[in-house]
Amino acid sequence: MITQIAKTMTLLVKTKPLVLNLTNYVTMDFMANSLLAIGAAPIMSRNEDELEELIKISSSININIGTLSSSSIKRCFKAVTLAKKYKKAIVLDPVGSGASFIRTKTAQSLMKHADIVRGNASEIISLQEHTGKTLGVESTHSTNEAIATARELSRKHGFVAVVSGPVDFITDGKREAELPFGSSLMPAVTGMGCALTAVIAAFRGVEADSFESAKLATAYFGLCGQLADKKLVGPGTFRTNFIDTLYAADFEKMRKIYVKSDLGKMHK
Repeated sequence: MITQIAKTMTLLVKTKPLVLNLTNYVTMDFMANSLLAIGAAPIMSRNEDELEELIKISSSININIGTLSSSSIKRCFKAVTLAKKYKKAIVLDPVGSGASFIRTKTAQSLMKHADIVRGNASEIISLQEHTGKTLGVESTHSTNEAIATARELSRKHGFVAVVSGPVDFITDGKREAELPFGSSLMPAVTGMGCALTAVIAAFRGVEADSFESAKLATAYFGLCGQLADKKLVGPGTFRTNFIDTLYAADFEKMRKIYVKSDLGKMHK
């Protein structure tokens, strides 16, 4: 897997895919810096009138509903229509789905047009009809509780589902992966999930297979978190170290973590 990640990262740095982000105010800076660190070219837009021009030149579109409004909902659905027209991949982050009716319904509608959907366990579960409410962006469920829902949604709607947690779960309804990488500090930094979705969008910009791009991006993101955590820092410094680690791409250290993991032992 590390070799695959390295090859994809080399291609990403070489081609510098443009990732269009229709995203929230809270984590925009973190997302942009994470994309720059891996070699992608981020662009953020809040202007509906420029969407068609930007989608034409983008490699992928990252839709994040973190700070939802009537105008942003309209923008997202226009982007979906244009992405279909120009055959551009959509990666959706249903932030806080389950916390309110409008947020949940918007996420449920947008997911039907997405190539990849990335959320925490509670957000993924809420994408099913008739599910209970969550506590905003915080997950109240474990990854294992969301696996069946992720599989069902992927098979029904044709997207790759990424369930983030201490162990990340990825499925396209047929292929599956569980990735045990990351740091206990990651949930203490706002925007880690948003940044992961952006990184997945960048990988999807150079890797046409949605499952492979989601798997490799999620693994790289988690491995970087694990390496950044070795510096024994708090959440604030961890955020800075994490961006540095995204940029540094120390594949030898990642390989050692992979080999020692249950996943690495399984593939010996």
